[in-house]
Amino acid sequence: MRKILFAALVLLLLGALFPQVSNNYPGFLVIGFGGELNKGYEMNLWFAFVALLTILFTLFLAVWLILSLIRAIRGSVDRLRFGRQRVARRRLTNGLVEFMEGNWSRARRQLLKSAPRSEAPLINYLAAARSAFELGFREEANELLAKAEACGEETLLAVALNQARMQLQDKHYEQCIASLKRAKQLQPKHPALLQLLRQAYYLLGDWSSLRELLPELEKHAGMSDDELQQLELQIYQHQLDEAANRNDRDRLQRIWHSLNGRWQRNMSLRSRYATLLHQVGEDTEAEKHLRWLLNREWSAELGDLYGRLTGVNPAAQLSSAEGWLKEYGESADLLTCLGRLSLRNELWGRAQQYFEKSLLLRQDPVTSAELARLLQALGEKDKAAQLYEEGLMQAINDLPQLPMPSRDTPLLGAHA
Repeated sequence: MRKILFAALVLLLLGALFPQVSNNYPGFLVIGFGGELNKGYEMNLWFAFVALLTILFTLFLAVWLILSLIRAIRGSVDRLRFGRQRVARRRLTNGLVEFMEGNWSRARRQLLKSAPRSEAPLINYLAAARSAFELGFREEANELLAKAEACGEETLLAVALNQARMQLQDKHYEQCIASLKRAKQLQPKHPALLQLLRQAYYLLGDWSSLRELLPELEKHAGMSDDELQQLELQIYQHQLDEAANRNDRDRLQRIWHSLNGRWQRNMSLRSRYATLLHQVGEDTEAEKHLRWLLNREWSAELGDLYGRLTGVNPAAQLSSAEGWLKEYGESADLLTCLGRLSLRNELWGRAQQYFEKSLLLRQDPVTSAELARLLQALGEKDKAAQLYEEGLMQAINDLPQLPMPSRDTPLLGAHA
């Protein structure tokens, strides 16, 4: 505003001074042609000066108007050309926000509207496909994935990963694995791809394939050491279980011998293997592993299993167990184990002593039954019957409190 006022003031001053200057300093301007001064135009010098300024100003104004018109036309063209793209970008942004918030219906609508004019239609189609999938529109989701794949060859991996995630969520594990294997040919070391393949194999229960995938998971999947060890342990456990459930002794032992020494020394895995060996009837082999384990650490569960084994050398079994008695001290589980091993060696009196000591430490229906059948065989039927009764009452401890007849009440005819 100040500049305008200043310019107006200057023009007023010049307008006031101009008549005085022109009167005090008159002059003429002659423009001749052909070298003869009498042929041309003659005018007042100051009029010529003003006319020249007017012409220059008019030219400047004409150029400015033309440039302004060109800029206006270009701006209108740009608005027509890029305005829709800005709208598409805004819809894409809004659609992605809705997608992140889980508003699948609104996300799908915004993403599909902006897809035709989007600068990155792949993002639109992938996010819209996922939204359609979450809404239960499976066919539409597949169609949108096909449109995403048509965006270019560089989109194949992204499309395959999204398709695999949907198949995994739908529990179509075989289809998911097939999709991931095709994608693996493009980028075999992609972390997300390997993680999805791990999940699919795990949920399908394909432990052999998952075991083959372990080296790649270790190198490229970004898993922590604890996660890898836990996964590896689960794989070996399941492989051993499968072989035992099929009663395939050879496969069970082949799987065990295929493990490296670190895993063969793993207490949990070796315990499982010994238990499975007993399950398939390989007690001799199971006894070796159980003895190795119990020499290092006492386990009531493994001790109970050791007492049930039919080894080739019962005397050696009993000797090993008596060594544990010295090392770990007396416990009800170990004494019951010793009692059974004594029975296997036909040491009836020693077996009775071990069972009785065990019952002194803990009332247990299984130990009561073992001692009862031994006494029954030895002819002590009254003691055996009492132990059977005690063992039964120990096993069933949730009987309700009810009135009982006295010993003098006759059993028959007490109540009609």
